[in-house]
Amino acid sequence: MKKSNLKRIVVLFLSVLLAVGLTGCTAAPSNNPKGTAAGYTSGTYTGTGAGRNGELKVEVTFTADEITKVEVVEHSETEGISDLPLQRIPEEIVKNQSLAVDAVATATLTSNAIIEAVADAVTQAGGDAEALKNVKIEKETAGDLVQREADVIVLGGGGAGVAAAYAAAENGASVIVVEKTAALGGNTMRSGGYFNAVVPENQQSQVMTAGQLKSVEEYCTMEPKDETMKSWQEQLTAEFDAYKKSGAEHLFDSVYLHMLQTYVDGDYVGNPALIQSMCEKAPQTYAWMQDMGFDWKEKSIVIVGSLWPRANMSQTYKSGIGFIEVLKNDADKKAFPIEYDLEVKAEEFIVEDGRVTGVRAVAANGTPYEYKAGKGVVLATGGFGANVEMRVKYNSIWADLGPTVPTTNSPAITGDGILMAQEVGANLVGMDKIQLLIADPKTGETSTNVGDTTSMYVNQEGHRFVNESERRDVLCAATLEQTNGMMYIISSYQNSRLDENYVNTYGIHVDDLVERGAVYKADTIEELAEQVGMDPATLRKTVDDYNAAIDAGYDELTGRTVFNETAKIEDHGPYFANPRTPAVHHTMGGVEVDVYAHVLDASGNRIPGLYAAGEVTGGFHGGNRLGGNAISEAITTGRLAGNSVISDQ
Repeated sequence: MKKSNLKRIVVLFLSVLLAVGLTGCTAAPSNNPKGTAAGYTSGTYTGTGAGRNGELKVEVTFTADEITKVEVVEHSETEGISDLPLQRIPEEIVKNQSLAVDAVATATLTSNAIIEAVADAVTQAGGDAEALKNVKIEKETAGDLVQREADVIVLGGGGAGVAAAYAAAENGASVIVVEKTAALGGNTMRSGGYFNAVVPENQQSQVMTAGQLKSVEEYCTMEPKDETMKSWQEQLTAEFDAYKKSGAEHLFDSVYLHMLQTYVDGDYVGNPALIQSMCEKAPQTYAWMQDMGFDWKEKSIVIVGSLWPRANMSQTYKSGIGFIEVLKNDADKKAFPIEYDLEVKAEEFIVEDGRVTGVRAVAANGTPYEYKAGKGVVLATGGFGANVEMRVKYNSIWADLGPTVPTTNSPAITGDGILMAQEVGANLVGMDKIQLLIADPKTGETSTNVGDTTSMYVNQEGHRFVNESERRDVLCAATLEQTNGMMYIISSYQNSRLDENYVNTYGIHVDDLVERGAVYKADTIEELAEQVGMDPATLRKTVDDYNAAIDAGYDELTGRTVFNETAKIEDHGPYFANPRTPAVHHTMGGVEVDVYAHVLDASGNRIPGLYAAGEVTGGFHGGNRLGGNAISEAITTGRLAGNSVISDQ
């Protein structure tokens, strides 16, 4: 059974929740709901349920008239996201002798799988699972107003919020993090965990190709849109000239190239000052996390839409959970005065004499909360990718972003903080800039991925149709034009991003994905083509042409010049085909901020006491976000906001 790295955190959180009465349930009488003398057949039974990532197994122990223990003994659920339901749902079933327990909102598939597996065991033990599903659980009533105070109140427990809390506490402040869901993590935990930063030592082993040389030259010489861009080009040109004169052959990179790619490939819509601040501070944030014990891999790579091999990731952690865990664990180790109020939803800011001084909120059971911030409030509640109404309202790019379009986001990412900030006069920027990303056609998730996301893309006919290293909006627009609006990522083991145990970057074994129909696997290219309904000869030729383009360092079909070192498809199996379709992924718009994370009003003035970080803000990414820039922005601006709220005093 896969062990969760967040087990200790979840236990701590659950004890806090129980202490403040936020479980939302009270115990039902401990008797057999069938009302018969026979009850259950005593013993321990194994039940199974269909989890988010594969089969989930529980062991349930019964006496003649009650369930005494539920234990999840085997699962392949996503680390971090599944931790809380794996702990909470079994406890609630035993406590209430009912299967009518509430699913954890951000992990409903895992929650339902546990309930399904227990129901299976109940049936084996001679019980009535349907009757157990109808045993009502009395909901806890709302309590009296809870008043809390700290130097800094942080709204949102994702990457930006946890980083802000750490930074503020690092500067001596007391902090309360208010998170509306039952666990920390937000979209950061659901991400691939890629962090864009120029880290030269991680790029030394990669060879600069002729195509990459040409690409840098193009950024140096293109017509500048403004004086800031012109100055970046001048700095980049000077660095690139020095690189060429040195005779070096390793991959070249520069913070000025990072700035230019973010600005130019964001359609010149982003705020140059914010872009410069993010790109300059990202390497500092990289070192900050490293000092806490974050174990970065020694090589940067290119990921989907990143445009350059500067995406950095952890050696240990699957997905973005590592950022949350390292920040949280290091803060605990250093005894920082940070508290976490979970399942409490912020609703409005408290404003006194024109300054934001606190927040009104409500717990899951309806208990009202008031938070007083001695120094300031940091808004880090994320974007609005899971809010269909807001997506439809602001969308000006895509044909349809309605309820039939899936999202990769946590269901909690609904734009609450943006609406709250707007109520106190915050200016909103770039709200129509909504990014799609290729994801699972059935679920909208990225966790089912097998294959380097810059590996070979083919349509249903077996043909390549786009430069796989292009911008994400380009990739998604091209995919939507293909048959059924979908495509396949084709890979072999070396570019599958599977580890030595054939587990993907989200902790899911490839066999589970094959069983679910999320991935196709074959020993030959021809067999793979037949499985997905393509002409074998066509796919074979497409693979051969793709490999030849990599050998040449330039792809004549699409103009592609950027390839990972493992980009080639091998001459032996296994081979994988991963179906993908566009899903709502990131909202580039949000509240306007300056380079110090102050929230601004429509006149460009600071709203005293209010700061913002992460996806709730706008202006960093323009019309298109580079892959790997989101986590970079979230952790970097979270740290910045936490520092600013203290330095402003």
